[in-house]
Amino acid sequence: MNGMRGRLPQEAPKLLLLPQHGTWKSLQDVSEYARACIEVCGPPGWDVVWDRAVKRLGCCVFNKRVLSFSRFFVEAYLGKDQELIRRTVLHELAHALAWEKYRERGHGPAWRRACCELGIADERSICKCDDFTPPGLQKKPIYALCHADTGEVYRYYYRKPNYSAYRLRLSYIPGRRSNTLGKLRLIDLREQAPSP
Repeated sequence: MNGMRGRLPQEAPKLLLLPQHGTWKSLQDVSEYARACIEVCGPPGWDVVWDRAVKRLGCCVFNKRVLSFSRFFVEAYLGKDQELIRRTVLHELAHALAWEKYRERGHGPAWRRACCELGIADERSICKCDDFTPPGLQKKPIYALCHADTGEVYRYYYRKPNYSAYRLRLSYIPGRRSNTLGKLRLIDLREQAPSP
């Protein structure tokens, strides 16, 4: 076993020369780019797969040695923001490098060092982006917490919350206690829509 595993070297990370990409037109183009990056960076035995995730852009699956990307995200962003796709590929590749070199998971020092090697030193651990969930897969809320008198909706729920009638009488919206205490009700959206 290499004596460097588990310890970060003190010298500055060397920038890896990654393949250039043109304009991607398909998932195949993106997976070819990701595989070319894997080949240049050298974590042996890693591959690229597509998944149907709607809550994340990509992930690094250490035990299967794969970089997995949301096909919905890539399809939605091919014509919108290819730089975000490229950075997502490199973000997940940084996880693979940090694991292979230092056996470190997460967004710690080894991952940050790998990001520097990949030329994305300013990469963040979480990325905010527009919703990319296809309409057919978007969940609709089935319950709403609203004001009994005005019908104003405060929260939506995708499953029935644990509110008894007694608990609802004691509940209020923070910052609006005086006009919401004892006036909240839970409605089933499948039976009726909240009144405006």
